[in-house]
Amino acid sequence: MNLENRAAIVTGGAQGIGEAVCLRLAREGAHVLVADNQPQKARQVSDEIASMGNRSSSMEVDVSVKQSVEEMVDNTLKLFGKIDILVNAAGIFISSPIEDIKEEDWDRVIAINLKGTFLCSQIAGKEMIKQKNGNIVNVSSIAGKYPAIYSGAYSPSKAGVLLLTQMMAVEWAKHGIRVNAVCPGPTDTAMIRDAFDSEERLNRRKKAIPLNRFATSDEIAGAVFYLCSDEAGFVTGESLVIDGGSIKSMFYLMEQLRESG
Repeated sequence: MNLENRAAIVTGGAQGIGEAVCLRLAREGAHVLVADNQPQKARQVSDEIASMGNRSSSMEVDVSVKQSVEEMVDNTLKLFGKIDILVNAAGIFISSPIEDIKEEDWDRVIAINLKGTFLCSQIAGKEMIKQKNGNIVNVSSIAGKYPAIYSGAYSPSKAGVLLLTQMMAVEWAKHGIRVNAVCPGPTDTAMIRDAFDSEERLNRRKKAIPLNRFATSDEIAGAVFYLCSDEAGFVTGESLVIDGGSIKSMFYLMEQLRESG
């Protein structure tokens, strides 16, 4: 197995993309700390990993709070003795037009999506620097590459994650640490279903994707696994787009509009 005996932390690991990443890394041989603000769900994921024969634990973590992140890293070191992989998958989405964004919503999204990625990377990164190796994968979004209307602070937060990824990749390369990001398009998770108020709107969104469907969490997890693996050993500072052709689809959308009359 490609990741045999490697120690991983996955934030946001209790559901959606984070859960799929936990299970994929475990299937590839990694031991996984499942970190999330939903402790019961995180424990269920950890139990499933343990049933595969891997070491695993879970803990309640607020990635926007430094002390909570420090405890997460300390726990991982006590459990596994090292940190080989960090996947920053914790994230939230609060929809709003710009003129109506509430300050507290802006602050919360930035705190989880951007500050959380920074804190987890900084604190785990210090241990990786001591080890002289490590691998960080940040879950950004195509909304971090192009503006997603009515996404409130989500698009800016994910754009920040992409630039932070590049900064860490360049600064930490000398320590043997690789840092990359994945940029999922619409993925079939609770987050995207909560963002649409009807099945009709959800289906219209699917039709705007050239592959005519949403990604699965397992497909995103596969991309994360690749970036964590030795096959990506010379890849750093990159953002891998997994979006079914969405951000290349301007002319596809124009044709869709023409056909619909």
